[in-house]
Amino acid sequence: MRERRIKAAVLQWFIPTCALAIIIVAMLYHYSVESSRLVAKDVDGMFADAACGYADRMGYELVRMSDAGKPFGYLMKGYIGSDKRFMAEMAEALCYNTEAYEVIYTHGKEGFRHDGSRLAVTELPYFAEIEDAMAETEANPSGDVAVRYVYAENDGLETGRKAIVAVISVDGRTEGDALLMYYPTELLQGIFKEKSYDGHCFFAVMRKNGDIVEKAGVQSAFLEGGNLWETLRKAGGYDTVIADAALHMESRSGGSFHAEIEGESRVCFFAPAGFGGWSVVIGINQSYVDCVRNREWKSTKEMVWQLLAAVFVFFGLVMVLNIFNKIKSGQENRKLEEKADTDLLTNLNNKLATERKIEEYIEKEQGGEAVLFIMDIDDFKKINDTMGHAFGDEVLRTFGHSIKSIFRSSDIIGRVGGDEFIIFLKNLDGTEAMEKEAAKLADFFKHFKAGEYVKYAATASIGAASFPKDGRDFKTLYKAADSALYVAKKRGKKQLAFYGEETSKSEGMKRVEAESRIGD
Repeated sequence: MRERRIKAAVLQWFIPTCALAIIIVAMLYHYSVESSRLVAKDVDGMFADAACGYADRMGYELVRMSDAGKPFGYLMKGYIGSDKRFMAEMAEALCYNTEAYEVIYTHGKEGFRHDGSRLAVTELPYFAEIEDAMAETEANPSGDVAVRYVYAENDGLETGRKAIVAVISVDGRTEGDALLMYYPTELLQGIFKEKSYDGHCFFAVMRKNGDIVEKAGVQSAFLEGGNLWETLRKAGGYDTVIADAALHMESRSGGSFHAEIEGESRVCFFAPAGFGGWSVVIGINQSYVDCVRNREWKSTKEMVWQLLAAVFVFFGLVMVLNIFNKIKSGQENRKLEEKADTDLLTNLNNKLATERKIEEYIEKEQGGEAVLFIMDIDDFKKINDTMGHAFGDEVLRTFGHSIKSIFRSSDIIGRVGGDEFIIFLKNLDGTEAMEKEAAKLADFFKHFKAGEYVKYAATASIGAASFPKDGRDFKTLYKAADSALYVAKKRGKKQLAFYGEETSKSEGMKRVEAESRIGD
């Protein structure tokens, strides 16, 4: 019963504490997941910003070149190609003072290079795109000079170089007047000098149709085909990725996507270059991205683990302290219960404790045998009357302290009345064991004496009943032993009788009865 109460008290504390711990752990887990997401977002933003930075630098290089050619466009508006020689001189000046390795002035189908030589612009392999660029300008006349950019994988000149051609034309004119400034794509290599990603990424300048204009950084399967979209289509499963990225590039906005080609896993960040639907792409190893994310999240992760450790240590300490207090409280309660169960004079169990403990044993017992002895001190009233109550108490006290020494600590011994005692011996094995314990009790009274100065040989009348033969509950068993006590007293003092002995007595019982005569 006491153990159940302690267990219930511990559970009453343990359940809400565990619930609180689970809530705190869940909150920390949510914080950890959210922090991880935010860190991943910040890292992705860092790479996206890097792509934007490269795109801005590329745009700046090309715009700086084309801005130098815009005044030439205004001159075209005034001269309308009438002074070809002057136009050639101006083209030569632009060639020497900008990054353009070639400047061509066109009038109709005729072209004039910066060195004054003529060429048929219609024979240029990218002439159709030049016409489209000029047509786009004419479709939106504003009377101003406009710039469009055309990619030339082969410039069609003696050099055969790859170039980005700035087409500078006059809005609203149809004579075919334009200025072509050739920017060599290899100069873009100088833009991608960022060393922090060395060995982990590639750089690419790409048109919105997927054509790779220039590349730098590590070699990658992503760039081998010359067109990123075609390469992804061959890898399979990236149609949605391609459509989404192309849409962003068309609208001149940045973005990112993850792809894996031939076992090479990369996160690609792209940003618009600010002209012609071109973009700069940075393809970073997924493992490097994860490494950066983990590095950025390390301090937060350590803090979360430290908080978790602190939570577990705290609740562990609370649990240990609570259990310690429960144990200490249980020990104190046991002491109080033992004190409440103890007869103050004899230090044996009192009446209530004796009955309760015997009932608990009977309730739990599964097939074992036991014996219950009831004892009355012979002539105890005479002892009190002739020798005084103090001496009577000394007899009871001495008996209580001495009787425990001959039985097991698990047996139940108690004082249930003035001079009435109960001895309940557990887990005996048949009649022979009961006779042996009865003989032990009889032998005790042969040597029992009480009193410090006057040694008084006190005797007792004893009645016994066996469990479960004579009773299966305390009340019935007590009545049987009490009936046997009556038989013992009827025979005279210093007798021990078993229930039913007056009608059937074994040889062993007769021997016990004979030996129980103290002093004979």
